[in-house]
Amino acid sequence: MDGKTYDVVVIGAGPVGENAADRVVRGGLSAAIVERELVGGECSYWACMPTKALLRSAAALRAARQVPGAREAVTGGLDAAAVLGRRDGFASH
Repeated sequence: MDGKTYDVVVIGAGPVGENAADRVVRGGLSAAIVERELVGGECSYWACMPTKALLRSAAALRAARQVPGAREAVTGGLDAAAVLGRRDGFASH
């Protein structure tokens, strides 16, 4: 504990908590954020971002196969290790 006093204590540093603290500070008050896990919340590390990164490779491949000219250039499938590596990069490993 740093022994400081804050006007507002925000519990949870997910997207909503970060926005709440930002608005408090912009309004002239002081704020502290308390987070048990990872700043950015599960959206950045376990849910939204990793899932979107994981699905993007398949969506790009599917889209390329639907475009005349590009379709003919697509000869292989997805590289599972590369897809998982891309996801891990978005999720800070």
